[in-house]
Amino acid sequence: MKHEHSLRNEHVGQAYMIMLDLYDECRGKNMSADKISQHIQNANPWGSGQSWMCRAWRIAEKEFCKDYGLPLHRSTCSKSSSRTT
Repeated sequence: MKHEHSLRNEHVGQAYMIMLDLYDECRGKNMSADKISQHIQNANPWGSGQSWMCRAWRIAEKEFCKDYGLPLHRSTCSKSSSRTT
């Protein structure tokens, strides 16, 4: 099921919707809250290459984890990240 939702920023909203779809998928597989949170953290489609998109992902991740009672893991968007594409 695809969700529709509007948040204060287009990019934050887009990230939140990706997380919501992933959350539903993970819940359907009976994953723990910690595993769901890890999957969400690893699902960032923008990686660390676009800092403004990564910031939007991080904002959405914080809001999403708070809204759904998920643990918030360390961000993969930090400046020290060496992720390449």
